[in-house]
Amino acid sequence: MSWLPTPGWGERLEAAVIKSGGTKAVSDGSSVPESTIKRYFKADNEPGAYKLAAIARFCGISVEQILYGEQVRPDMSAQIERPTYLGESDLADDEEALSEVVFIPRLAVVASAGPGIENPFPETIGHLPFPKAWLYELGVPETFARLLELGGDSMEPTIRDGSICLLDTRSQVPRVEGVYALIDGRDVRIKRIGRGWEGKIVLISDNERYESETLAAPDAEALRIAGKIVWAGGKI
Repeated sequence: MSWLPTPGWGERLEAAVIKSGGTKAVSDGSSVPESTIKRYFKADNEPGAYKLAAIARFCGISVEQILYGEQVRPDMSAQIERPTYLGESDLADDEEALSEVVFIPRLAVVASAGPGIENPFPETIGHLPFPKAWLYELGVPETFARLLELGGDSMEPTIRDGSICLLDTRSQVPRVEGVYALIDGRDVRIKRIGRGWEGKIVLISDNERYESETLAAPDAEALRIAGKIVWAGGKI
């Protein structure tokens, strides 16, 4: 058996990069220069092992999937303990159904859509099933997916009070406008982020009853982003 890369590895790499936000996003997240990533697309030379591993990790796939088009590591699924909360439900007994979902960590936090609800630093309290196909369509690698609950009504009608939200933890810099989970001291908040003049950031509530907040440059630069909300009962 040959362990040389199979034809098309550059195309597979490019597809993974596009699905993960494009060359700039992957470059920023993996610390591999954009020029290097684009050169790998051409597959003219063998890629550097460490750089390819960094790209693959950010994209949420294995190096083998890029180089060979398949997962060649042994299947360890039989050794993964099934989450106890499934109990004796139909889903727990249906192996075919289980193969179509991934189990995403749920954070021990209720994110506020209002002024802020004090929370301890988020820890995982369990896992919830999420369809693989949906995760793929959203472009979120399983490695970077987290779930958390929203409390409050200031993001209605976009996100309802009590909704479970899917967080893409790669997006810790608001490069584009969208809905993000913000860490404010011991608070975790969910707000839509817009950009203002002179480096200002605007925190927007989709509920018109709530006013927007504007952060000047110093506070805007200190804002910590936990990730981007990409799903809350539907694509955001």
